[in-house]
Formats: sequence, structure tokens, C-alpha cells
Amino acid sequence: MENYGLIIRHLRLLAGLSVQLTAEKIGRSKGWISEIENNTGNCKLTESEFNRIVGALEGTKHRSMFKTWAATYKNRDRTAKTYDGAVLRFIRLKKGYNLATASKLVGLSISYISKIETGAKPVTLEMRNQIMTGYGYSPSSFKNLSTDPVRSKAVPCKLKLEILLHALQPEQIESVFHYAQSLITADTLSSVQNI
Repeated sequence: MENYGLIIRHLRLLAGLSVQLTAEKIGRSKGWISEIENNTGNCKLTESEFNRIVGALEGTKHRSMFKTWAATYKNRDRTAKTYDGAVLRFIRLKKGYNLATASKLVGLSISYISKIETGAKPVTLEMRNQIMTGYGYSPSSFKNLSTDPVRSKAVPCKLKLEILLHALQPEQIESVFHYAQSLITADTLSSVQNI
């Protein structure tokens, strides 16, 4: 039952449906679908209701893929919450190295370093130590920048946000954009009202 929401989201996206169109198709509200897909709020989904929605979204033919989708999502979620790439990018930028210089120092391709830094590729402990050593840091310095409550704040949120954005679907990125834009608009209105 914990994977029902992510399976419904996958089926919805596979069908090319917005939340609004899905709501109309299955006879539920957009808010309900959002809560189920994101596993938030108080909305509950029974097995029979799940099966009804799968049928309405013509997802019965994809049943054999449900477990794979759930496993892929869990692995993606684990990668999305890892900011190792952001920490390594911060260290590289702090040293003033471009990707070409970093590639020569650590013995990895420019493309691979870039993928690590954006969270597209996970970094192993050995590889992380190789990069840290190549940049002239002791491997233990990494832990300070990734988990220490004070020192980890040195890594800009912008670098962490880029990793999160790489893990999102285009529709989700658009939602984040509109949310951020609304914050800026609200802040601007508040500033004008305070004048």
C-alpha cells in the first residue's frame, strides 16, 4: 500500500495526464490525488480503490512493472537525498578548479565528475576519497562538510537544490518554479506594502 501513490503517479505520467485530467477521469479531487501520490495528508487508498484507478488509467497491462517502478523510485529517492555531489562541487569551486583541471587531478572524466556533482551518478567511498585527495584535502574533511551541523552550512543550498532538480520530473520542476516565483512575488508585494 505504501507504493500505491507512486504507481498511480507513474501511470498518470505514462498516460500523459495532468492531475486535473486524472481527477476528472477517476472521480476524485486534485487535492486527493496529490496527497495519495505524495503520501501526505490524511487521504487513504484501499486496495480495491487502487485497482479501480489502475483500470481507469489503463494500467493493468503494466502490472508486471509495479515492483520495478517502486524499487527504482526508492533508489532515486536515496540518490536525491544525497548531497555528496554538492559537497564535492563546493570543494572544487573553493579550490578554483574548473572541470578540466579537476579531471586531471583526480583521474576521472569531466563528464563523470559533472554527473557526480549533479547527483546523476552516485559516488562510492573510494571515488569520493580519490577526489578529496586529488583536491588536496584529507578524506575526513568530507564528513565535516556533509554532516557537521555548523560546517555543512558552508555548502550553498543552490548546489543542493541543483541535485534535487535533477531528480525531479519536468512537471515537478515546473511546480517548483511556480512556487519559487510565488515566493518572490509575495516578497515583492510585502516590500511594496511596507513602504
